[in-house]
Amino acid sequence: MSAMDALFTVQDEDTIVRQLNHRHANLPERRVLAEAEQARAATATQIEEHKVEHLDLFRRQRRYEGEAAAVEDRLTELDTLLYGGSITSPKEAVAIQTEIGHLRQRLDSLEGTVLEVMEELEPVERLVSELDARGVAEATVVEERRQELLAAESVVDAEVDEARERRRSAANEVSEDVLARYDRIAGGLGASTVVHFVGSDCTGCPYSMPAVEADRVRALPEGTLAECSECGRLVAR
Repeated sequence: MSAMDALFTVQDEDTIVRQLNHRHANLPERRVLAEAEQARAATATQIEEHKVEHLDLFRRQRRYEGEAAAVEDRLTELDTLLYGGSITSPKEAVAIQTEIGHLRQRLDSLEGTVLEVMEELEPVERLVSELDARGVAEATVVEERRQELLAAESVVDAEVDEARERRRSAANEVSEDVLARYDRIAGGLGASTVVHFVGSDCTGCPYSMPAVEADRVRALPEGTLAECSECGRLVAR
């Protein structure tokens, strides 16, 4: 392989590496993984929201149950007091009976409220359980998609490594100064950094070379590089 052919090979392999890097960044498996992660994140958000709702209802249930228990304790005390033989005043007995009546009404109200809260709590518990199961399933899907992405990336990475190895091999056939010139310019020109000289023109830009410059390039020995004054590309004679 001539040094000029090797330089074109370097350029070709650089182009392949850029294309592979673009492919790596835009793998369909990457999009699929992102979608799976978004679904899992949405479910996780729902779980947290409904767990907060569940906790609020649970605390309300416990509060009303605690109030009901306190009322029952007071009713037990009053029953003991009323029927224990220590009350001799009819007026005091009436007062106790009146309080017992109010407390029984309060207890009925509290027990009804507890039942209402339990009825609200049950579907929330069921929903949280369903969401937890969905979250586990979605986490499994995310891991599967991640493994698929890693597998796809490894294929592209292997191709990149092969292209870079071919590039290194070709670069060994190019002089250091020419390779340095190429590397300096390639960042801005990419795949058409080194172009052929055809007729009297640089094939990398839409402009015609001035006649004097075209004659100068044409007079160079085969395998020589010139620089296009119009676009800055390396022109291979």
